[in-house]
This record gives sequence, structure tokens and C-alpha cells, in this order.
Amino acid sequence: MKKLIYIIIVVFFSSCENFLEESSQDLIIPKTVKDYSEFLFGEGYIRDNTSIHTYLDIMTDDVEEKANTWPIMQSDIRGDGYGYFCWQPNPEYRFTGALNADNAWETYYSKILIANNVIDLLDDAEGTQSDKDDLLGEAYFLRAYCYFILVNLYGEPYEKETADKALGIPFNYEHSVRERTYQRETLARSYELIEKDLKKSIQLLESTDYTKTVFRISKGAAYLLASRFYLYKKDYEQVIFYADKVLAVNSALYDIRTLTEEDYVFTKENPEIIWTYGDYEVNYLSAAHRGCFPVAMAFYNSFHANDVRKRTYVKDDWGDLIVGKGAANTGLYGFAFRTAEAYLNRAEANAELGHTDLALDDIEHLRKYRFEVEVPITVSTKTDVIQLVRQERRFELCFEQHRWFDLRRWDRPRIEHIYTTDMNSSQKVKFVLEENDKAYTLPLPVEVKEFDYNLENINRPERKGVIVQ
Repeated sequence: MKKLIYIIIVVFFSSCENFLEESSQDLIIPKTVKDYSEFLFGEGYIRDNTSIHTYLDIMTDDVEEKANTWPIMQSDIRGDGYGYFCWQPNPEYRFTGALNADNAWETYYSKILIANNVIDLLDDAEGTQSDKDDLLGEAYFLRAYCYFILVNLYGEPYEKETADKALGIPFNYEHSVRERTYQRETLARSYELIEKDLKKSIQLLESTDYTKTVFRISKGAAYLLASRFYLYKKDYEQVIFYADKVLAVNSALYDIRTLTEEDYVFTKENPEIIWTYGDYEVNYLSAAHRGCFPVAMAFYNSFHANDVRKRTYVKDDWGDLIVGKGAANTGLYGFAFRTAEAYLNRAEANAELGHTDLALDDIEHLRKYRFEVEVPITVSTKTDVIQLVRQERRFELCFEQHRWFDLRRWDRPRIEHIYTTDMNSSQKVKFVLEENDKAYTLPLPVEVKEFDYNLENINRPERKGVIVQ
């Protein structure tokens, strides 16, 4: 049983088998750079039908429970997300005890395998060196991005003082599937390997500097990922360096003051989108369900009255709070890398370095496009500016799967969630994620543990909850 989850990739990779096997009768063998480009875009990119870690937001303080007894409404889906919402030791298990498999590990390692194929085999393809370099830049980006998400899901939170002992993730540089065991690298080594791929991606994409649509990875996307990477690593000088590069490519912000409550933010009209991918999955957050995890009223009420994000990012739909950034199930403009994050990354880095005036400049610039009427900023101390930047980041990036990662890298605060265990009796139970709780890191997926018992796992505490009603 000493096989890691990479072996499971065979299931995914079999869809590409004809593409890679010369012995196939209906083969499509990649021979040109164009072939490999289509291969990477079709199999290595996060597609519109790829639903990954939709549980991220429901682990945060941005959501609450909705438990409605009206039978006319749709199904109760709370049980599916119970393990994540209540921070259970094995969160994949539904309230009923059935398995609701976490597919993030398998999905990202599958994407990594595709990137490895392009990186290892592209050199022999027909095409110009410039086209090869550009595609390699995309492949290195995707590998870095996948590992970055994986280490922030299953690796421990990054702290420089403990990173050389903290748990990271396994790394695979094979381009074919074979049976072997892998070990988790330390967190420090994990970040080192991600940084290596990211720098290689930037070098290649800068050398070609191709003009691309927002659906393909560009140097702007690589700069923004680098800015985010160094923010998580708390290397603030590098955050500023790469945020500056992002904004040199595209500094535009979307004037959402012109939008109505019916408009979406993630559309082709949005000039701040640098790269867009996937489908906007709301599932657990959908207020149409009888039981789900919609936007928390406390979070909604924390928006300033003049902040138009209150009606464009979060919408009041007949008393139900729904997320309104992207249209679900369209296959277009799902999630996005955008310039607003670059401003926020730079502001946070400057605030942490004590450059409060520079941090406030970026926040004030962003708010020009977010507030109906200017609201003066009155904070001035370093501590207060840091808190303001964090608050603006929460408002701006809400429900884009940033909040959980931000909570992990900041102070890992105490959070309370209320869960109705019996809708008929309205019995409610309070679950608490304690400050700096071990549950701020996800355990290995059940399938991974079944394939390799030797992989060290995060031991999350038991959490039974307290009846409050």
C-alpha cells in the first residue's frame, strides 16, 4: 500500500492516454508547440468544469448557517459541508458519516503531471524557440501555482522561524505515472521549490512578452502570483517589487460604482482582470437551498453604507444574502487574478514595513472606485493601518477563496460557528475554532492516507461542540 495519490492520477490521465501513446490506434501525438499548447490549455489549466476546494469560504468568519424548515425550498446541503464548517478532524465526512471526497489533492497533482510533461518533452517539438519558451513559462507557472495552493491547504502556516521543521508537501517532477513513494518536504523546502519554478516562469514569460487574452497565463499573472507568494512568506520588499511590476503592466481598476445590483463583476468589461480561470462555484453559499452557508450578516453589516461592494459583491436577495461577483455555471470569468490584489498586496507590505503613507495611498486609490462618496481615512499608527489594510482586503477579495489563507497567515483567530444538528427540533450546537488551532491546516485526504500510511499527517483535535439551543 505504499503508493501515493499520484497513482490515482492514472484515472485522470487516462483521458490523455491516446494523446501520449504512440501505439494508440486513434492517436493524436503531440509533435508541435501548438499541439503541446492545446494539451496544456486543455488538461493543465483549471477548467470551467473543475470544482476544487469549494469548502474554503465556509471555514471562515465570512459565512454563517442557514437552516430553514420550509419544505418548498430546495435541499439541505449543510450536511455535505458539515466537516469543514465545524472544523472536524476528518472534514471530508458528511454529517451522516458518508464520505464527501476532497478532490483538491488529486486535481492539483494531476495538473502538475501535465505541466511536467510539457516541461520535459517540449524541447523535441517542432516550433520556434520563442514559442517554446512562452509555453514553458506557462507550464512552470501552473506547476508553481498548484504547489502553492497545495502547501497552503495541507502544509502548516508559514512562519520563518519554524519553516525548516514544519510540514510541507510532497513534490513530484516525473512526467509519467509509476509506482513509488514520496515524502513530505519541510515547509521551507516547499517554498524554496515553488519559488524556483515561479522565477523560471517569470524569466521565460518576460523573454517572450507575448500579448495574450485573459484566458492564457501572461507575465502579469506571474508577477501577481509572485507578489502573493512573497506576501505569504512575509518577504515584504519582494511583495512590493512584484506588485510594482504587475501595475506597470496593468494598473486599471474597475469603477464598480457604475454597476447595479443585477450586474456581475467578473465579466469581459472588467479591465482589472489579468488572468481568469475555472467556473464561479457558489454551491454552499447559495441561498436558494433550505440549508446552506450563506454570507454572514455580521460581515455584510460591516461594509460601510457608501461602499458599493455591499451591493455588487454581496447582494440582498429578498432577505437572503448571496454572492454576486460572478455568474455560476457559465464556464467563463470564474475566478481571477486582478489588479486590485496587487494594490492590496503592496499596501499590506508597506504597512508591515512601517511605510504607512504609501500603504494608505494604495487603499485610498482603490476606494475611489469602490465608494459612492469619499469616506476619509483617519487611522495613522502602524497597527491601525495594518488593520485597515486587512479589512479592505477582506471586503475586496471576499468569496474569491482568499480569506481562509489570509486568516492562516495572519493571527489565526478564534472563530465560532453555529450548526443546527436537528432541523425539526431546531437544536443548535456551537463549534469553536480556537486561536492558532491545528485545524487551520487540512488533514491529508482520506484516499491519500489509504494509499500511503507513511505520509505524516496533521492531527486535528476532536470537536464535539456545545448545545446552545
